[in-house]
Amino acid sequence: MSQPPTLYLARYLLPVHSPPIEDGALLVDDGRIAAVGKRGALCSGHSGEVVDFGEAVLLPPMANAHTHLELSHFPRWSRGAPPLRSAADFVDWLLYLIGIKKGVGQAEKQASLDDGLDQCLRLGTGAVGDILSTPALAPRYRNSPLYGRCYLEVLGVYRHVWRKSLADVTECLEKEFYGGLQPGIAPHSPYTLSSEALEVVFELSQRRRWPATTHLAESAAEWQLIRYGDGDLVRRFYPAVGWGHYRFRSPCCSPVTYLRRCGGLRPWNLLVHGVQVSPEDCRQLAEQRVAVVLCPRSNERLGVGLPPLTDYQAAGVRLALGTDSLASSDSLSLWDELAAARRCYGFRIAPDKLMAMATRNGAEVLGLAGEMGTLQVGSGGHFQVLPLASPPPLSELVEMLCSQGHRLPVASLYLNGEERLQSPTPLS
Repeated sequence: MSQPPTLYLARYLLPVHSPPIEDGALLVDDGRIAAVGKRGALCSGHSGEVVDFGEAVLLPPMANAHTHLELSHFPRWSRGAPPLRSAADFVDWLLYLIGIKKGVGQAEKQASLDDGLDQCLRLGTGAVGDILSTPALAPRYRNSPLYGRCYLEVLGVYRHVWRKSLADVTECLEKEFYGGLQPGIAPHSPYTLSSEALEVVFELSQRRRWPATTHLAESAAEWQLIRYGDGDLVRRFYPAVGWGHYRFRSPCCSPVTYLRRCGGLRPWNLLVHGVQVSPEDCRQLAEQRVAVVLCPRSNERLGVGLPPLTDYQAAGVRLALGTDSLASSDSLSLWDELAAARRCYGFRIAPDKLMAMATRNGAEVLGLAGEMGTLQVGSGGHFQVLPLASPPPLSELVEMLCSQGHRLPVASLYLNGEERLQSPTPLS
């Protein structure tokens, strides 16, 4: 059933691909954007419904390019467990996460995933790149209005383990479970899969045209393992998870080069974290047109450092933002992630580029170019609305939006021209 043309008005309109507009207007017709411009020009001759948000900014939804929504109740699950020691490192955190997750049943994981999907909507998010480690929960995405991708996770260093994991994932990827999300595959990382497993998964992903995502170069422990074949992952992590007999054969190179040798440095494989990378690694990523999702809050929490933003920008690597999970971040708000990136990187990146990372770039790396991420004619009728108690000058709008985090509440979220948070009262 088609939707009538509706004109949406706000003090500010932020298309993202072009400068902000004061006294902006957005015309949505049958779930698609039909016109973008000034209030006076678009109101003239329009006889349909008008919704005026007043002192507010209207902009594309957030595209949270890396999430683990299955872990959204992790803070609740971990309340009875001893807290991590103050000097805990990345491997400590991994073992803590695995230990907590082992005690959680499928019904609890389902409730956690459902809540995570709802939280994303309330936080102005229209698209996610979500990683799911429990294939049986895939049907939970079917009724969500979110766009993006659901990546099913493959793990295991022993052949019989990763083959079983891959078989379960392959079966699930062939089902119609995912609603507006495109199914994909997530070979977890170079330290949780053997080189043989990585090669098989990447070959299958390319042959079946499944998008993929991989955690890469997140910690110094991972870099130590791949470059030298030793370190805390060998000494502590592998024995603790039952992989004590596994012998990783170091390729004596960086994680980025290792992934390339395994067939994973491809445009369809979205990399996550990318903290321990060199300028040469960044050049490889750019040459192969590989995008990277940065998660600064998670990196800070786990003490692994920050991705080298200057090197990424100099090489021309496409960057997006993700919140990671509530096991390593305080919220699923990409607004909070945006504010953290602004704080961490300061003036090394312009605010309009940061905003693009959270909206346009995120949508593009999730396969939504032309559908979401910008407000332009022909795109889907997807946008969020934030009320502004004290509207800044137009020239300061984007800087203010990048710095406020969750202090800017999301009043409305429209996906396909339909309000997903509340029903505004039309003016006419």
